Amino acid sequence: MTLQRFRALAALGLGLLFLAAFPGQAQEGGPAPEPVRFLLETITVSGASEAAANIVRAETLLEEGESYTEADLVQAIARVHRLPFVLEATFALRKGSERGAYELAIDVQPARWFFFDQWSHGFHFDEPVDLPEARVDALVGARLFLGRGGVLFAALDSEQGAQIGFTQYDLFHRGILLSAVVSQAGSVTEVLPLSLDPTFASWSFHNSTRVSLGLSVPAGPRQSVQASLSERRGDARDRSPVIFSEARFPVFFSGPGDLTYRRAEAKWVYDTSDDPLLPTRGMSLSAGVEAARFESESLRPTSSPSFEPPLPPFRSEQVVVAVSGIRHFSVTPRQTVTLTARGSAGQSRIKNLFTGHRTGDRAERRDVSLDSLGGAVGVRHSVALRRHRERGNLSDLRFETGAEIGGERTAPDLGPSPLKRLSLSVGFVFRNQWGRVRATFTYLDLGEAAR
Repeated sequence: MTLQRFRALAALGLGLLFLAAFPGQAQEGGPAPEPVRFLLETITVSGASEAAANIVRAETLLEEGESYTEADLVQAIARVHRLPFVLEATFALRKGSERGAYELAIDVQPARWFFFDQWSHGFHFDEPVDLPEARVDALVGARLFLGRGGVLFAALDSEQGAQIGFTQYDLFHRGILLSAVVSQAGSVTEVLPLSLDPTFASWSFHNSTRVSLGLSVPAGPRQSVQASLSERRGDARDRSPVIFSEARFPVFFSGPGDLTYRRAEAKWVYDTSDDPLLPTRGMSLSAGVEAARFESESLRPTSSPSFEPPLPPFRSEQVVVAVSGIRHFSVTPRQTVTLTARGSAGQSRIKNLFTGHRTGDRAERRDVSLDSLGGAVGVRHSVALRRHRERGNLSDLRFETGAEIGGERTAPDLGPSPLKRLSLSVGFVFRNQWGRVRATFTYLDLGEAAR
């Protein structure tokens, strides 16, 4: 697939997605009648603890004593459904103490204090790659509601290690969300964005520590401005090529070599989806800027004698503009079709690029500046095989299939790199009040990447 064709396909996918998201923009006609407004005298929340009820009430972004349209109430309902600890919520408008006033009654079924998430992956690769053909990720943890709108949680993650974090909802009574998470793991593997490491290799962090901060500020009933920062530090264990090639080889490191990976992101988000885990309708659009930096210090390959000096520090930096869109169509009460599209473009600077080639007895390293371009379009279909709803006993079982084409490239191209990829997936998802279990099989064709 040529770059021009890929750009055209990505643009077509984004255009179709935005037309589906805003079908009414193309309609002409006279001014719409003034919508009916409801005066909310009180907002009551039942079925949850006091702290959880405070979060639900704040997430509606509705104020007692103010008037709202039916569209405002629908968006408030959607925001409550997107809370990660809300499994089900019902809403009712009841007559208030005076004529024309109403009580908004919200009945919530929250998730249990203990939670789990387990994902079994099976893969088939069309080309030889250094990735496992089977993988199981699991997370178990617990949450505790604190104060007016705080949530403290701790978890054990098979990939990220031990985690502890805190989320504060409705900060300063403005609907602002602030979160912080710290994780510690014995070993973590990162596959960096292509523009940070165009040799497309995985890096292993030993004794890894990761700190992340997140902030979300409402910018309207459906919009928010979000920012995040994260940093991972650890000892360098090894660097392995993801795509097999005779010119590239795994490199193992010894000594106190350090790796640092930092990321920062700021984006605008428009979200009307109805569930954070199993959405069936609505959409999510985002556009923003991402920045990242990857650094190494005092790396020493195990093949090098101890008296040789360590490798020069490796450092790469990138700035990327990224857009994405997801649109969920509820085609029947039990079936959902989802369209996805995303694209990115940016620049990066790399000092002492470790290519994996050998020149004599020394590794080839060079300084480069890169332009990067990436994108993907996809479609998913899901059908609810089971939906059980009772107080204290909720469960869903869904069968999902999906397909995605996409790729990314750098200029200049230092390959091998995933210039084109096709993925086909099929799987089951089960969820109840305790957590979620997923089983997925994916066929991945990297096409020109490994050739």
